[in-house]
Amino acid sequence: MGEIRRLNELSDAAADEFLRRSSITYLETCIALMLTSMSVEDVALILEQEAKNLRDFG
Repeated sequence: MGEIRRLNELSDAAADEFLRRSSITYLETCIALMLTSMSVEDVALILEQEAKNLRDFG
């Protein structure tokens, strides 16, 4: 029974890590898309405001 629990823990950890990496890749893609039509400074300001919102309300 312990082996099954350990396998489940490893599986859950791998799934969590996959979702984390996928989310970061998606964010990077969104930032790259923003940079095709906005200045770096505008993108940075937007991201800073979103980070502030996350800290304040997240």
